[in-house]
Amino acid sequence: ILTSVSEVEYTVKVKNQTGDPLIADSLVLVVDSVREISGKEISNRVRIEGSDGMTEDGKPFFRIPSTGPELAPYGESEAVTIRVTNPDFLRFYPPGVRVRGIRRSSEKAVKDLLDTLVQKGLLSPEDATRALESPSSGSP
Repeated sequence: ILTSVSEVEYTVKVKNQTGDPLIADSLVLVVDSVREISGKEISNRVRIEGSDGMTEDGKPFFRIPSTGPELAPYGESEAVTIRVTNPDFLRFYPPGVRVRGIRRSSEKAVKDLLDTLVQKGLLSPEDATRALESPSSGSP
């Protein structure tokens, strides 16, 4: 949707294409790149508005809204809006995005791994507890 001469909005839904449910609180959409029509990376020349934060490598991310505790296999999420402000009026492709999340079946595997690391003395119980806290508490 073109909202002004220098601003474009993209409405994005995520479809779970795995056979496992995904933990809803873990789902984020990361804007990886914005490319000009020539193919040149221009992420540093546009602004991504309304993001929920930045990844460790400085890329904006959006939390995927959900109506329940998980996104069912082959289910579709609610929409998230990515707004790109383009002060230089460059022609560009839709942003390149990727989705990050945790499969419900992986949650048990992570807990088992952390328990093993605590038993072997490689990880403190406090660190294991912090690692199991909701993924939405930190950055992706």
